[in-house]
Amino acid sequence: MSRPLPARVQSATGGDTEAVREHILTAAYRVVARDGLAAASTRAIAEEAGLAGGTLYNYFGNRVGLVAAAIVHRARTITDPVADLPARAGIGTLAENLEYFADQASTVLGELVPLFAAAFSDTALLAEVRRRMAEVGMLSDPATAVEQYLVAERRLGRIAADADCRAAASIVVSMCHDDAFQSYLHGDGAGRRSRRREIELVVRSLTGSQPSRSGK
Repeated sequence: MSRPLPARVQSATGGDTEAVREHILTAAYRVVARDGLAAASTRAIAEEAGLAGGTLYNYFGNRVGLVAAAIVHRARTITDPVADLPARAGIGTLAENLEYFADQASTVLGELVPLFAAAFSDTALLAEVRRRMAEVGMLSDPATAVEQYLVAERRLGRIAADADCRAAASIVVSMCHDDAFQSYLHGDGAGRRSRRREIELVVRSLTGSQPSRSGK
């Protein structure tokens, strides 16, 4: 028989099973992000969530499943601005939209790289993360969103009819990956470099002309 939820958790979740699961996932993410994967024991996660250790097993089968679910849950939460790029087609300029994407993607990847780096050191956890990502259909390749956006812009006639949207998308996303890796490698003090010049080069390759910017 499961124990009753503490008053604080009951109040925050209403006792709803899915709400309690999300409460636990958020607590697990905080522990991993703050203290590292090695410190993310079920006891530490339970304490962070304000629950008894045994209560976690009412919602998750084991620690690996819980931590993997927490990583994937956080990834899905913060990738919405990246996945929504195609909706910006026809709005603003090409350069502005790609800069928007680069800013959003670099922020997202800056948070995800440490999480997935931790998973790389644990084969069982990595396998579970991969399984859960496939299960929820999470966007695994940000270049797909950029390519879809560029294809939409091509249909609108804002880029050349023969523009290689896939290659351009790969270049933009590669820059974002490099920013996130460099930040993780060198620490927060490394700072994020402006990618305006690189993005203008990509835009010129797509349009054959200098990118126009609103407000100039």
